[in-house]
Amino acid sequence: MSLPGPVTYRIGEDDYFAFNALIFRRTWTRCLLLALPGCAIIAIPVAWAEQSVAQGIGLMLVGIAAAGLYTFVMRLFLRPRVRKAYRETASLQEEMTLFVEDGGIRVEQPSGMQRPRWVQLLRWDEDERVFALFPNRWHAFIFPKQQVSKDVVDIMREQMRKSGLPRPWKLRK
Repeated sequence: MSLPGPVTYRIGEDDYFAFNALIFRRTWTRCLLLALPGCAIIAIPVAWAEQSVAQGIGLMLVGIAAAGLYTFVMRLFLRPRVRKAYRETASLQEEMTLFVEDGGIRVEQPSGMQRPRWVQLLRWDEDERVFALFPNRWHAFIFPKQQVSKDVVDIMREQMRKSGLPRPWKLRK
């Protein structure tokens, strides 16, 4: 495999928002899917005790509507929160240089350098705007696809698959 040369990029506010929107979708989709059985666990005993299936279904629908409304409000305020976090984080706004190496990646920027190996990365994810590699559950290396070539993203994706993570958002055990 031929390794690409260094790639210089800068994470913009829109890139950071795209990353956070991706994480929001992944997280809240799972939360809502887990809420459905929770609603059923509450609604079934109510329906059984009241001898009314309509009350149980009504209770489930209220719970689902409340969760949906909460998700909508959280998504509505995502951009202002992300904008504030981006502007407060100087290191996020620095120019970065990515080196894809045999055993992993190296990211250099004026404030420091990190060099995780492929097997040390916990997960990866992507959408049409960004590709992200996670060294832990709460931190990610964000690569804007407009600035990092498709070939480099393809190499990183393939290396993550070879290291034991066959699909996006799957957590390394």
